[in-house]
Amino acid sequence: MRIKHGLLALLLGFAAAGLLAPTQAQEEVFQRGIEFGIGGRAMGMGGAYTGVGDDYSAAFWNPAALTQIRRLEGFATLSHAQRENEATFGFTRHLDKASATNFNSLGLAYPIPTYRGSLVFSLGYHRVRPYDSNFSFAWFNNTPEDSVNQRWSELEDGSLSTWTFAGATEVAPNFSVGAALNLWSGKNDYLSSFVENDILDLYTFRSYRNDDALVSEFSGINVKLAGLYRASSLLRLGFTLGTPTTFTVKDRWDVTDETEFDDGEIESGSDAGRYEYKIRSPFSLGAGAAVNAAGLLLSGSVEHNDWSQIRYTTEPPIEGLSRNEANDELARNYRATTRLRLGAEFTLPVLDVQLRAGYFRDPNPLKGLPDNADREFLTAGVGIFLDKQVRLDLAVLTGQWHDYKEPLGDFSDTLVPVSEKITMNQAFASLAFRF
Repeated sequence: MRIKHGLLALLLGFAAAGLLAPTQAQEEVFQRGIEFGIGGRAMGMGGAYTGVGDDYSAAFWNPAALTQIRRLEGFATLSHAQRENEATFGFTRHLDKASATNFNSLGLAYPIPTYRGSLVFSLGYHRVRPYDSNFSFAWFNNTPEDSVNQRWSELEDGSLSTWTFAGATEVAPNFSVGAALNLWSGKNDYLSSFVENDILDLYTFRSYRNDDALVSEFSGINVKLAGLYRASSLLRLGFTLGTPTTFTVKDRWDVTDETEFDDGEIESGSDAGRYEYKIRSPFSLGAGAAVNAAGLLLSGSVEHNDWSQIRYTTEPPIEGLSRNEANDELARNYRATTRLRLGAEFTLPVLDVQLRAGYFRDPNPLKGLPDNADREFLTAGVGIFLDKQVRLDLAVLTGQWHDYKEPLGDFSDTLVPVSEKITMNQAFASLAFRF
C-alpha cells in the first residue's frame, strides 16, 4: 500500500486522536455518554429529585424516598434523542446528525402493608448512560502532496444500564432509609472509518479505506445507600452514597484496510483481537433538598465523584504500561467533579396540571479542557393526571457543549485540533399507574 508522507502523518495523527484506533473504551466506561437520569417528572425538573422522589423513579434517585409510595405503582419511560455534531478542522466545518429512541426505564414499586410507617420494595430496569454518538468530517485536501478527497466518520451506540432491586422503610416518623442493589450491564458498539479518493488521478492508487470496530461489554455490581428526612411539611432533605463499582470489560476489536490501485489491483489487510480487564469507579456522594409551599416545589441536588480515584484492578488494556503506570495516568488525567441539578414545579390547582423547569450541569471529568467542554442543559416539562390512578409526565431537555480531539506528539505541528460543537435535544415520556 502506497501512502504519501503527508497523508500518513494525517492518518497517524487522527489515529492518535482516537478517530481511527480501536482503543477508545478503556477507562471511558465512565467518561463516554452522559448520565441524565430516569423519569419524565424528574427530567422536567433537571433531575433535581434527591429530595423529591415520590414515585417509582426514587429507586434511581434516592431509594429512601420510596416510602412515600402508598399504593402499588407501575412505571415506564420512553426517550427520544436528537444529536448534532458540528466538527471544525482548520477553516472547514461539517455537520452530522443522528437520532435514537429507547426505553429509559421500566419498573414496579410494591408497598408492604404495615401497622405503622412504611415499607416499600421495587424492581426495575434503567438505561442510565446512553452511548449513542456520531461524528463525520469530509474535505478536499488540496495541499501539493495530498490533493485527495478525505472523509472520517464515527458511529457509536449502546448504553450502560442497570437492573435495580431497592427497598426502603421508615425508621422514625420523619426519617426513612433505603438501599438499592444495582446489577450493571452494558454494551458499546463503536465504528470508525477513514476513506480517501484520488479524484485528480495524481497518484498510483484510486482509493484507500480504513475501518475500525470495537465492541465493549460491561458488567458490575454496586449498592446505593440513601436517607430522606422530612424536616417539616414544607422541607425535605435527602442524601445518597454509592459504593464503587468494579466493572469487568470485555473488548473485541478488528481493523481492516484496503487500497485500490490504478491498475485495478487491490491490497488489503486486517487484524483482530480480544481483551478483558477490570476497572473500578470511585465512591459517589449525593445530597438534595426540596421546599414545597403554596403549590410551588423548588428543589436542588448535587453529586460528587472524584474521578481521579478510578483504578485498574487488573492489567490494563494499554500496551507498554503496567497497572501502576496506567493508574498513575488516570490519577493525573482525571479530576473530581460535582454535578449540579436545579428544578421547579408549579401545580395549577383547578386543572391538576404541573408545569416544570430545570437546569443540569455535568462537568467533564478530564483535566485541562476548556470550560465549554462541560455539559449544560435546560429542561422543561408538564405533568397531567389522566385520572386518579394514571399520571403522564412529559419532559424535554436541550444542551450544548464542545469536545476536542487533539493530535499528539510529532503531528502537532502538522495538524490543528478537531473541535466538535455538540447539540443534544432529548424528550422523555413517562406513565405512572397506581392501583
